[in-house]
Amino acid sequence: MATIIKNKTQARTTGVPLREVAYDLTDFSGQAENYLDQVRAEAMKIVQKAKQEAIAIRSQAEEAGRKAAHAAVEKILDEKVAQQMRTLSPALAAAVGQIVDSRSSWERHWEGAIVDLACAISARIVRREISATPEISLDWIRESLELAGGAAEISLHLNPTDLTTLRDQIQRLTEILSPAAPARLVPDETITSGGCRVETEFGTVDMQLETQLKRLAEEMS
Repeated sequence: MATIIKNKTQARTTGVPLREVAYDLTDFSGQAENYLDQVRAEAMKIVQKAKQEAIAIRSQAEEAGRKAAHAAVEKILDEKVAQQMRTLSPALAAAVGQIVDSRSSWERHWEGAIVDLACAISARIVRREISATPEISLDWIRESLELAGGAAEISLHLNPTDLTTLRDQIQRLTEILSPAAPARLVPDETITSGGCRVETEFGTVDMQLETQLKRLAEEMS
């Protein structure tokens, strides 16, 4: 153990003699080592804590950066989509308009086609019935004469074959429905079988099958 002894004769400037004191250097050395160890440990703690805080800060910064980047990308995409939609809106509107127009045209076309088909089927059925039973046309003749009632001059145009076949029955109808002015019967090649046309000074009543179906188609369109 190293020991240092101070001389008794050494005095302060006041003249007071100093006592002999012994210093143990080993104790100072141990205390210094302990203090250094404490300092080192504290420094390690500070460094470790700083590293952990740095890691946490870096992680937070990375997360914030990712969120910011994601938000920025979303914003850019939204703006691009909005811009593209603004660009496409006129074209889309035009396309929708074309589709609507096409659909309307298609509906009108098929409605007309269905009506025409129905009329064609009806005409075929009625003609077959008239061919089998010519007397059916008498109902149309009666209706025509009733509509022309009150006229002073009546001309009843008929298909020549129908007039030959049904002359007597038609004659009786004209006498009953227009006794004051019996209708003049006129054979007419332009009149289709089963039909008739009544002409008066007031106008014409066309009861041919084609004319009736045409009026029906116009009402259905």
